[in-house]
Amino acid sequence: MKKILVSIVLVLVFAANGFCRSVANIAPKTQKTAIKVAMLLPLYYENIDELSFNEYNIDEKRGKKYKCFSYLPFYEGARLALDELEKQGYKVSLYVFDCGDNDDKKMQVALNHSAMKDMDLVVALVMKQSFNMVSEFCRINKIPLINPLSQDDGILNNPYVIKIQPDDMARTVSLVKYIEQKRTDEKIVVLYDDRDTPQDILAYWKENLPKVSTKWTIINYRKNASRLSNYLSDKENNFVINLINKKTQADNKAHAKALINTLSNKKCKITLFASYDWLDYVGNDYKVLQELNLHFFLTYYNDFTNVNFTDFANKYRTHFKVVPDKIYASIGYDIINYFLPLINSKGKDFIHSPNTTEQKDMIVRYKFAKPDDNLGWANTNAIIYRLENYKVRSCWCY
Repeated sequence: MKKILVSIVLVLVFAANGFCRSVANIAPKTQKTAIKVAMLLPLYYENIDELSFNEYNIDEKRGKKYKCFSYLPFYEGARLALDELEKQGYKVSLYVFDCGDNDDKKMQVALNHSAMKDMDLVVALVMKQSFNMVSEFCRINKIPLINPLSQDDGILNNPYVIKIQPDDMARTVSLVKYIEQKRTDEKIVVLYDDRDTPQDILAYWKENLPKVSTKWTIINYRKNASRLSNYLSDKENNFVINLINKKTQADNKAHAKALINTLSNKKCKITLFASYDWLDYVGNDYKVLQELNLHFFLTYYNDFTNVNFTDFANKYRTHFKVVPDKIYASIGYDIINYFLPLINSKGKDFIHSPNTTEQKDMIVRYKFAKPDDNLGWANTNAIIYRLENYKVRSCWCY
């Protein structure tokens, strides 16, 4: 590995008055060129006065949520990764811009900063409208751009974009592979709704499920909900997969309760594959979902059965005196740990081949693919979790 040193440059940008402040730890002079990384985050610096506590308002402010803390863990996780890279000799100039979550004016101020065109990597944790601005800037200037949270494939219209969250098709491919490896002896029952299940997802199931299972049924639940029990086996385990995702949370909750009730009344062995959100739909009473052996996808989860996450959480606790309570910290940590070594070895050309086997310290491993040379890269590694002893545990990844 090339020996380089770390320098952190923090840049806070305020669109209202154009004020820009930077704080830098000056690294020793070196002939090596620093890796330059820009982070565009909604830090809400203008709301910092909300954190003014005194003996008269402490009770009033205790327990409230403050915007300026919302995405700070992402930076904190990234900063921990940079600390580790510093020990390995990396030199990184990190520019952190406060851009709001969907503020065109703030974003334009950040993109106009004199250092932006020289970045080796941009990480943008912002909403779609602002992200589109960054994407166009990075396309023109040929800068790799990371989107940490979006599942929208529409953002891949730029070949320099890398999307961390797997989309529905990637998850579908993973689930079929999981059936092939773990569920071949079970009865597979796939439920869809002809009004809201994407046609490409349904077509994939119809084409590939027969290749991995000899005991399967694909049911249009909207038309055949009353007959579902007839398709379940009394003699073997039934792996029931819900592909139905309604347009509103209220409709999804109603559907979940109806399906859970039907399956609970059927006296047979069932494993239900649905959405992690279903844990919220039943409130704090997980007994019924525990009995149905609920499985679901998550890309990131604060999973203390994961040794790498436990190691990260211990470092985070040591440095910040708290345990990370959101997945943002883990994502920030992984992104820095994954992409900076690639840039160090390949420069910005890593964008043409972003996969690497050097992931032993990753909390979640990445596997990128692109369907077309004109499109960006998407992570396809989807992790399956299950509810076990009233705790969420990982059980498989592709």
